[in-house]
Amino acid sequence: MIKTFFDGRVGADAELKFTPTGKAVATFSVAVDQGKDREGEKRAPMWVKCTLWEKRAEALAPHIKKGIVVVICGRPSTEAWKDKRTDDAQAKLCITVDEFSFGGGSASSGESEGESRPQPQYRRDDIRSTEITDEDIPF
Repeated sequence: MIKTFFDGRVGADAELKFTPTGKAVATFSVAVDQGKDREGEKRAPMWVKCTLWEKRAEALAPHIKKGIVVVICGRPSTEAWKDKRTDDAQAKLCITVDEFSFGGGSASSGESEGESRPQPQYRRDDIRSTEITDEDIPF
């Protein structure tokens, strides 16, 4: 199985919906900084569509707000769509989130290789047995 880690800033508040069978699903997008090019110009961020399911979606969606830094790990996929303006086929990177944590600093803090990144706090197997309270949310 392929898993991918990303850290970045949430682009808009998470949207919580329910499937016809009653399963909760939360979606949000994360802007991942891609650094600078050879000329020193900042590259456009890469946008990743993220999906949380069931109890994690219900527990975390109210706390996933525009602008906060998050670290996600999950199974990547792509979603095809057609650009209405140019009629070109496009693909969007999507992640079904298995691990999630709130970041504490800037998504583009320029950390050196010796510095550690925040580790995901909520794992797929742990969330079923752990209640998340307001004290667990770092803000």
